[in-house]
Amino acid sequence: MSIDTTRYYVNFVAPALPQPSSVYSVEYQNQLNNTLRIYFNNVDKAVRDSYISDASEANSWFLS
Repeated sequence: MSIDTTRYYVNFVAPALPQPSSVYSVEYQNQLNNTLRIYFNNVDKAVRDSYISDASEANSWFLS
């Protein structure tokens, strides 16, 4: 069995999505889209920051 040695530097969690109403609501859709937009922006930033961190560690190891 392998050991997970991955380091996760994520300071957010998946959002609690708003409860839908029984009928279509523009306000609900806007709120849902905004919640998901913020979440995926955070995911994107975490992935990009992780890549930059990994690349800098690899460069420092290679140059030492």
